[in-house]
Amino acid sequence: MAEEIRERWTSRTTFLFAAIGSAIGLGNLWRFPYLAYDNGGGAFLVAWIIGLLILGIPWLLMEIGMGRMFQKGAPGVFSGIGKKWEWLGWWPVLVAFLIVSYYAVIIAWSMRFVLSSATMAWGTGQEAATKTGGFFFENILQISSSAGELGSIVWPTLIMLAIVWIVLFLIMYKGAGVIGKIAVYTVSIPWLILVALLIRGLTLPGAADGLNYYLSPDWSALLTGDIWFAAFSQIAFTLSVGMAGMYAYGSFIARRGDVNNNVLIAGFANNATSFFAGFAVFSTLGFLMTALSAPAGEVAESGLGLAFVIYPAAISMMPTANALTGILFFLCLFFLGLDSAFFLAHGGVSAPLRDKFGGGLAKVTAIVCVTGFLVGAIFTTQGGLYWLDMFDRAAAFYGLLITGAISCIVIGWFWDPALLRNHVNETSDVKIGAWWDWIIKIVLPVGLIFVLVYGGFMQDIPKAYGGYEIGILNGSHVVWIILLVTLVASFVLQKIKTRG
Repeated sequence: MAEEIRERWTSRTTFLFAAIGSAIGLGNLWRFPYLAYDNGGGAFLVAWIIGLLILGIPWLLMEIGMGRMFQKGAPGVFSGIGKKWEWLGWWPVLVAFLIVSYYAVIIAWSMRFVLSSATMAWGTGQEAATKTGGFFFENILQISSSAGELGSIVWPTLIMLAIVWIVLFLIMYKGAGVIGKIAVYTVSIPWLILVALLIRGLTLPGAADGLNYYLSPDWSALLTGDIWFAAFSQIAFTLSVGMAGMYAYGSFIARRGDVNNNVLIAGFANNATSFFAGFAVFSTLGFLMTALSAPAGEVAESGLGLAFVIYPAAISMMPTANALTGILFFLCLFFLGLDSAFFLAHGGVSAPLRDKFGGGLAKVTAIVCVTGFLVGAIFTTQGGLYWLDMFDRAAAFYGLLITGAISCIVIGWFWDPALLRNHVNETSDVKIGAWWDWIIKIVLPVGLIFVLVYGGFMQDIPKAYGGYEIGILNGSHVVWIILLVTLVASFVLQKIKTRG
């Protein structure tokens, strides 16, 4: 079989936007601002920047650089190090597939809220603001009483999920050349929306109070483990490393293309977006605190609660432009999620599959999209939120951290990271020194293991994750089972004979 021509970015700009877009996701808007508020404000920024410098950028450089050096996705990279390590490339591929399967459902919820915002379906005024939780859980999710009760499919969400996957297919089926061009818009549009949301937030009473809560420093927090866990975990999750896709994105760079400069730009652009998003979010939360005469602790929340309960409550209380603000906010979520979704589906899953098994771009993309839709359907059921939470814990926490730590150990100790350092230095004005080798060998795996143990095993081994009970199993059991199944599947994929 003739070797297929490798996909290429059409320019450095398209790669940068694709890399930045893959890193900038929902967590920049709904996770970072709360972490800063809850972990020492301005003090958190210090730990967060340190995390970017000693964990995020070295890890991102390793994945993109290895992809360019071997001109393969994650499994091909580790197979190049040694055939026995190929499974280590497939494990994050499976992690990426699980993440995008439920991530697309969250994008579908955002689309439903765009439509709901047009008519302010959850209502306006103080009474409506106190009932946005009911609107999300009862009207949108139609949530069941427990994880053991899946219930029926919520059809509006399933329809929106199908639309999300159709959009993803249309973006991905022609490969990196089109993806990079689309990324220019899907990165720029949410930035423009964030600017509009910030301007809107700053015009509201109480905005200054919200910003004070966001950034007021508590320097004593730097002496606690919590702030370092929060900072390191945010860096690990936000840059989209540990999800296989960055190896593939690196492989689409021409052999003489720059890696070091691009990694620095992408890393700092991601953090700048998080920091800026915090102003947009907390200026609005400050208004909600003032309007409801509520303390910060009652309105500052992270994750789904901030996006689909707290922020809609603030929109309800706004004196004007409620519908427009809601549409803009949820469109921002949609575009932020879309970038990360096509990164996961294409770079994380489709590219590695094509590397090993062949097949045309459109065909493999269609298979990934249909399979992702079918797996994601479970999260559109009435009990889907519980299962989404458990899959997220297994894939986006344990899977990402474990595979990331093992990858650093293998590259650092069973290969020679100096080979990669010399490779990327050849084509960049920014030179990486020998210190980088020791970050990969020691600092990065130790940092990831710290996050894994401090925020994972210490929580989920003594008690059931999420308090979920599903027959004889609990939430932690389900998480371990998901991890075990993906690990076994990784070895199975390694054993399958390569095309040719």
